[in-house]
Amino acid sequence: MKIRFVLFTILALVILTGLAAAQDAPRYAVATHYPAFGGVEPAPRDAITASYGVYNNRENDYQAVTEERAQDVLEQIEAETGLPVLMYNDWDAVQEDSPALQIVNNVPVEGALYTIFLPPGWRRALNLPIVLSGNGAGTSNNRRFFGDPEIILPRLVAAGGGFIAAMSNAGGTESQGIDENTYRSVGAFLNWLDENGGDKYRVVTAGGSRGGGSALMWAINPLDLDYNVIAVFAEVPPTHYGTLSQVSTITFPSMASIGTLVSGDENAWRYDNDGLRPGMNPAPFMEILIGRGVPEEADAISPVGLAEKLRGKRIVISEGAHDAFFPLSPFLAFDRRLTELDIPHATLVTLASGHEMHDFWIRQVTLYLLALARGLDLPPVTGRYYFIDADPKADEQLSLADFFRRQGIDADPRQLPVIARFPYRAGVGLPFNVEICGTPGDDVELSAVGADGAVLYRYAGTLDENECHFEALAVDAPPGTYLWSLTVNGQQINPRNTPTRGADGCGARAVTFVTEQQPEPAALYAFNRDMSFGLDQYSGQPDYCR
Repeated sequence: MKIRFVLFTILALVILTGLAAAQDAPRYAVATHYPAFGGVEPAPRDAITASYGVYNNRENDYQAVTEERAQDVLEQIEAETGLPVLMYNDWDAVQEDSPALQIVNNVPVEGALYTIFLPPGWRRALNLPIVLSGNGAGTSNNRRFFGDPEIILPRLVAAGGGFIAAMSNAGGTESQGIDENTYRSVGAFLNWLDENGGDKYRVVTAGGSRGGGSALMWAINPLDLDYNVIAVFAEVPPTHYGTLSQVSTITFPSMASIGTLVSGDENAWRYDNDGLRPGMNPAPFMEILIGRGVPEEADAISPVGLAEKLRGKRIVISEGAHDAFFPLSPFLAFDRRLTELDIPHATLVTLASGHEMHDFWIRQVTLYLLALARGLDLPPVTGRYYFIDADPKADEQLSLADFFRRQGIDADPRQLPVIARFPYRAGVGLPFNVEICGTPGDDVELSAVGADGAVLYRYAGTLDENECHFEALAVDAPPGTYLWSLTVNGQQINPRNTPTRGADGCGARAVTFVTEQQPEPAALYAFNRDMSFGLDQYSGQPDYCR
């Protein structure tokens, strides 16, 4: 009797413990398609070794989303739009003529996932424009939509009602969205949506970072698939894939994350790594991403090499002048290439800003899409426009003209101010880059000198029609602290005009700390992981910030 009671008690405790665990366990609501179609378990991020066209999470998602989280996001959208929202994990569940904004998670189409936003009143017989947005590098649909969350697309679909939108995972975790398999997936998706209320000949591509690069390449349509992009909006896009494979991860620290993401090697950022390492030529990372490891060949199949195929499209591109991933000089070269080809476009450059969304770019996207939803082809602005983040901590972005008026600066806001890029930390003997951009004809002196007179870097010259001076060199100076000095057209620049802000409201002093060993990537950011380090001619430091 005692034995039976003890066994019963143990069994009851096991059952109750199991029920409590089940109640505490999160209930997943959003399909990840793992381990099978419709599954909701988070998929592994490293099930395969990435190679050209073959990437992890092409048709599954590494982030599972709970019912509670999904409901929070849907309620936020409902509150902002005033519309009911219906969410599905299966395309077959969508309803025609519904008054709701309908969201279909992670629809797999030939090697990529697409989260689709259908406007109220959607029907298969409609012929609506399609807005396709690729995700940033390594970002899944679930992470983008439910993680941060980014809800600008559903808001615009709800507000305009006249187009269908989709987020794309760009072909997988390591993919750049520009391999042949992903191109064909995009074509297949647009063909399929053309039969489900969309118009594949009126497509808008948009995105940031990887999504910006893929937006340009999907508009270029290298395989000449049967669709047409009428407008492309690219925020902080890679424009020269090969060139970027050679930049120093010490000056542009976020590029280290690309190496580790693609290779799966946590030490891929180290220059002394026995396996893959930054700056290799041919570049194994580029070989994996776009099938070309030689930088010149990779550039040839990048936006800059195929820019001619953007003719006839609306184009708005944007870049932060202190982007922690990309130098500014290739972006400006891409702008000049479009100008040489007589392709109208808008180019936006924001000083004291990094790898992030920029206000004026978002406004241009919003205005264009709201007009498109009403059947109008509203031309975006064209030309080059300069902005500045007057307070990066508060993200206060202003046009350069407005900033000059506030500060009483007597300068031409239509000309690019001088921007210098250099590392915050560096290692003896290791590669680093220095980039100086500005207006052709600017006389620039830039130097970094230690207290004992040791010279880390020195340049004096006049900027030419390329707008930028870019150097790849190695640290040939002993460990120590090196102070930077910048002079533009004879005027000494405040050494605190760096893209940082401390608690006192001042930027960090322009300095490079040189050590014996290579600093870890996280130590290379003076402010946040969007921004690389450097100086600019005008950052509006208060008078006491010297």
